[in-house]
Amino acid sequence: MFHQLRAFPLVLFILLSVSLLEKVIFLLYHAEQFRELSTIDTFQALAWGLKFDLAIGAALGLIAYFTAYLGSRLLRLKFLTVLRYLTFIAISVLVMLHGADMLYFDEAGRHLGYELKESFNSGAALAVAAMGSYIVPVLLQFLLLIPLYLFNSKLFDICVARSEKRAVINPARMLGPEVSLILTFIAAITLVRGGFSSVPLEPLHAQEIGNSRQASLALNGAYNAIFSSVTPYSINSAFSAPLTSSDITLVRNLYQRQDPITPNGGSPKPYNVIIVFLESWSGAYMAPYGYGKRTTPFFDQLLEISVTARAMLAGGHRTTEGMFATLCSWQNPLGKTVAQTQLQNYDYHCLPGILADRGYSSAFFQSTLKNTSGTGAFAQLLGYHESYGKKDFGITRYPTNSWGYHDPDLYDFSLTKMRDMTQPFLIGINTNSTHDRSLPNSVERPFSGDGRLTNYFNALHFSDHALEEFVANLEKEGLLENSILVLVGDHAGVTPSFPMAKYMVPFAILAPDTQAINSNHIASQRDIAPTVLQMLGLPVPKHFTGISLLKSNGESFADYYHQGLLGWVVGNKLYQTPIKGKRLDCFLLGKSPLETEPSDCEEKDRAHSRDAIAFTHLSQSLLFNGKIEQFPLFLEGQLQ
Repeated sequence: MFHQLRAFPLVLFILLSVSLLEKVIFLLYHAEQFRELSTIDTFQALAWGLKFDLAIGAALGLIAYFTAYLGSRLLRLKFLTVLRYLTFIAISVLVMLHGADMLYFDEAGRHLGYELKESFNSGAALAVAAMGSYIVPVLLQFLLLIPLYLFNSKLFDICVARSEKRAVINPARMLGPEVSLILTFIAAITLVRGGFSSVPLEPLHAQEIGNSRQASLALNGAYNAIFSSVTPYSINSAFSAPLTSSDITLVRNLYQRQDPITPNGGSPKPYNVIIVFLESWSGAYMAPYGYGKRTTPFFDQLLEISVTARAMLAGGHRTTEGMFATLCSWQNPLGKTVAQTQLQNYDYHCLPGILADRGYSSAFFQSTLKNTSGTGAFAQLLGYHESYGKKDFGITRYPTNSWGYHDPDLYDFSLTKMRDMTQPFLIGINTNSTHDRSLPNSVERPFSGDGRLTNYFNALHFSDHALEEFVANLEKEGLLENSILVLVGDHAGVTPSFPMAKYMVPFAILAPDTQAINSNHIASQRDIAPTVLQMLGLPVPKHFTGISLLKSNGESFADYYHQGLLGWVVGNKLYQTPIKGKRLDCFLLGKSPLETEPSDCEEKDRAHSRDAIAFTHLSQSLLFNGKIEQFPLFLEGQLQ
């Protein structure tokens, strides 16, 4: 009677098989990143992740089943014929999403998430960038559709076609499709929710396996992308439990170990502030931070006369995440961004707004579309007056890459606009040449070879040369002598497998009347706004969580969040602990921050780990409740 009901398990089996196949491809492609997992660990991760594989399979399978049902009932089409082709469309969706996730994981070290919605804004640019940088993996993913089409067709022929031919339609069986649909709907929703638990399945639940590497393998990349895209506006905190008095006490004690930040002597100095967000510059592949090749010779030289740090940790893996940490001195929502979520509706008193209140004019420049990933609008949300993108450019020296104009043209355009702006001004520039690593034919390529890293090194070198030209032009215009120039990677691009290395970005500040300082600790993007304000002789808001790099005393700390793992650096030691779980890994940092050595964890190390969790819990709680300016009230004991 219910022969259609047997079709859904078939569709689910096919989609589950595709996901498992893609996970194996993902594992092989990223073998270096998962080499620490034993065979047993690998199988355990794949088994743990079956609930995510079933969830995405059930979601896509239900859509295909329901559409085929409508086609059979309303248009008198053959149910299983329609379902066969819809299942292959679902297969294609899975293959494309898994392929995109595989490449994104290679860049960011995390699964594709809310970035998927960018396909609606920058689909062409994304496709061109992928074909330019990853042509072989992309083509292989497309070719994989051929055997999967045959696999899908064969299973439908063997398991279903005969039963449909034998089906006899009579009045007693007219409601069979409706009953089958209801039962299929119940089964699919149960699988999408992750079973009968009262808590719906979320990507963060992958971390419950207790090992971040296993969690990355367990989580289905296609599921993570769709989950994040269908809930793009509302995101939840990683902490479900309320703050405790113990958390607040730990954070209060943490900040009592810091020296108070005071303005840098005398009356305020009306310097211009120029912040260059160096797109996808990875400190892990730059000589000053321990890499063996000089990929950025000008920047390396600039560090000798700059205020800088041993290393700088980015606040995330997207431009808007780096902007929020840098400009607002606050932690991002873990693994996500404030931009284009409900969190952007809150008021943020960040560096652009603070300087605007002081009479600064301001503008933000990028050579992509100005609202790619919502970046331009987000810059204005944080206090920039104007936002410019590639459609505002005039005559340029170089053709565009898949995203927009190259750095020399971006710097030229920005400098032209600066000439007409009232001083003092605040400028934000988000570069682009290192976005997809395809360079104009006329550009010198000092690094030879065909590898992806070689292309990245050449793009870095080209971007570094453009930066050198920009700094020289600022000096010619007389702007360098009365401007604070901040250079910082917005986030890392190509990254090694070790989590901290994925967040290492270059950083330097050139400022008038400020001697070169090379702070011997690991800094955070949250430290930049307090440092700039101190250089300007302005008070630093008490709700800023960063620490000025002009301070000589006090305990420093920096943090990052990666796939459920919280990293916390104090002095020469790194602590990594899951947000959900009690495991703690300790590492000693060598002369280069890239040199890490596992270390036994002592009781004082566990105390630092508790500081990390407490700080993050309080930061996330205030962020998600739109109350970050209450931070000092907790530190002063006025709120509990």
